Amino acid sequence: MPVKTRSPRWTLGVLLGATIGSGAGFKRAPGRVVAALAASAFGVLAVGAPAYADTTTGGICNGVTNQLAHRGMVQPNLLKAAARQNAEQIATLQAERAALVTTQNTLTAQITAAEKEIAALDAQYATLVGEIDTVTMSRTKLKGDKATLTAAIAAANTELTTLQGQRTTLVNQITPLQTQKAAAESDLDGLKTQKAGVVSSLATKEADLATAKTRLESLTGTATTAQNRVNAQVAAIDKATGELAGLVAQGDAAQTLVDAAEKKLADARAALPALETAAKTADTNAAAATAAVVKAEENLRLAQQSVVTLTQQIGAIEARLPTLQTEIAGLEGAIATKNLEIAAKQKEIAAATATPTADAAALKTQLATLQAELAALNSNSKNKRAALEAQIAQLKLDIAAAEQQAATKTALITALNGDLTKLQGELARLNSQLSAKQQESSNLQQQLPGLQTSLAGANGQVTSATAALADAKAAQTAANTALTDANAAVTAKKAEIAALEAALPGLTGDLTAAKAEITKKQGELKALEDALPGLQAALTAANTAVSEQTAEVTKLDGEVNTLVTKLASLNTSITAAENTILSLQNQLTPLQTSLNTLDTQISEKEAALTTAKADLSRIDAEIVTQDATLRTLESAKVVNGKAVTTQKEVVLGLQTQYAAVLDKIAAIDGTIALGGCLA
Repeated sequence: MPVKTRSPRWTLGVLLGATIGSGAGFKRAPGRVVAALAASAFGVLAVGAPAYADTTTGGICNGVTNQLAHRGMVQPNLLKAAARQNAEQIATLQAERAALVTTQNTLTAQITAAEKEIAALDAQYATLVGEIDTVTMSRTKLKGDKATLTAAIAAANTELTTLQGQRTTLVNQITPLQTQKAAAESDLDGLKTQKAGVVSSLATKEADLATAKTRLESLTGTATTAQNRVNAQVAAIDKATGELAGLVAQGDAAQTLVDAAEKKLADARAALPALETAAKTADTNAAAATAAVVKAEENLRLAQQSVVTLTQQIGAIEARLPTLQTEIAGLEGAIATKNLEIAAKQKEIAAATATPTADAAALKTQLATLQAELAALNSNSKNKRAALEAQIAQLKLDIAAAEQQAATKTALITALNGDLTKLQGELARLNSQLSAKQQESSNLQQQLPGLQTSLAGANGQVTSATAALADAKAAQTAANTALTDANAAVTAKKAEIAALEAALPGLTGDLTAAKAEITKKQGELKALEDALPGLQAALTAANTAVSEQTAEVTKLDGEVNTLVTKLASLNTSITAAENTILSLQNQLTPLQTSLNTLDTQISEKEAALTTAKADLSRIDAEIVTQDATLRTLESAKVVNGKAVTTQKEVVLGLQTQYAAVLDKIAAIDGTIALGGCLA
């Protein structure tokens, strides 16, 4: 605070001149009537009579006083005479004045030191206010960050719960499918075991059949040889024997044709069920292949739908991210601008606070003093009354100006603080918006890799489903071709059976006729037959062996056909079981892929939650720390305010002492200027 000196307006006029011996100007103390004096031979202004003049000089001092009262000035010769007579008193006054000047300088130094201390305290106060504002803004931002982070944690917990629910649903879907697949695989293993047994039995029966056919061929050869011997024997007989032999040959030929036709018919009839079974199996396979095609088409459609959905989601995120970055950059620029505005506003507040104003209270004290002096004046002191009234009027104007200046300064600081609060609120809002945008950008960037992974998986499923569909269609084509071939084989076999059944009556008739002729001839050739018992016995034995072996071959062939049919049925069952397992696996694969994706997302979300909770704990700790810092700064601010008040009171006391010293110096200077006479 600057040192307050006595205003020149406290006196009626400006005293021009210097005190005797010093050349310094002086001011009159309150209660003294001072008039402008002409310069004396000493170059000084003199007023009043010396306070220390004794009775021997009373006449001179009375003359000085009378001239001053009536003329407004004192003759120089009279001042010189008074000064010579009052030299001792003037020397005493000058010594007293020197002591007072020393006291004045000491008080000036003390006031300057106190004002420096007040300035330091004011600077410290401004620093504390700045630090409090900084901590308050930081604390507000931290609370905003905490609220944002708390909301993000709640949202992440909700998402985590949703993901865990989806995972539970997937596990519930996968578990029964895995159970069904395990059961189907167990059934497949059983069917394969049965097939192995049937294949083994079939191989054994086919080996037995081959052996039986080989033996039949051997027996047939033996029978043929026996027949040739009989024929050779018969050929040696007469014509009748030849005719009988011819008839027998015809009978044998007819029998052979009948046997061949019956065997062929039996074979055809035996083969027909297997062909019909094969046709039914082919029809079943064709239906299964068609179902597989439908299933593969549905899988492909679902996979393509997943690709479209994921591509749309990724596109939306990739389109949103640049927009967010632009918005974040705009918010950061707005925050930087707002910080500059806040700094400028704080400088304005500091400048307004530092603007000096007149001390209205001190002026009011001076006004009260002058008013008391005015009230104490007698009616004869017109000049002094006028001077006091002028001083009082001027002081009132100064007080009004000081109060107006203080009110203007207070209003300006209040308005600037309102502007600063508004700017700080806008800055907090911008920081909150920036945190929200940054969080949204972070969330989208975290979602993008998972969606891209899912898209890659979905594209893989599309490729797999496309290949599976192509395979299923190829299998369908093969199954339809096999069905057509099997139906054609059944139709051909039925036509063959019909033709054999139509031809068999004619062959049987021919055989009957041949047998009748043989019977007739047999009577004629009885003698010949008696000659040929050994050959006929051998032939009969050979034919019996051939018949028995033929029956054995037929039996084995039937057993082989039965095993072949059973093997075809087992193959059909195995194919169905494998298709079932494949279908279950096709259902399990996307579910397990989704489960793996969900597990990854859950792990990532849990890790993000852990990080967010750690950040929240850190922010809470920072808020606690800043609360403590804010309390410390507020306490320091209160202490600083009290120190400023105390120091101002000290300065006021020193200024009061300083004013009293100035009054004493002015009184002494006035007495010295009047040659040691008091006014």
